[in-house]
Amino acid sequence: MKFSNKTILGNLPDLLTGRRGDGLAQKYAGDKPPLRSELFSRDQMEQHGRILAASHKLSPGHAPDQLLARLSENEGVLISARNLLADAV
Repeated sequence: MKFSNKTILGNLPDLLTGRRGDGLAQKYAGDKPPLRSELFSRDQMEQHGRILAASHKLSPGHAPDQLLARLSENEGVLISARNLLADAV
């Protein structure tokens, strides 16, 4: 099918409002529910949070602070980089 500017501009109001002569917009309008119906309501979100929290397992005892060790390493690397830059300038 060939389209010209005249054809497209002539049909633009119908395209923008979703009206088409073949009724496809109305035929498929109710095919899928809108996305908002797939989002959790407040109660569903609360229930999902409880289920998710219950699925987590707590380890007995105290876990090592691996993040603090990594932070200390990063601090050392940054200080070394700063010293190298300061010496180069």
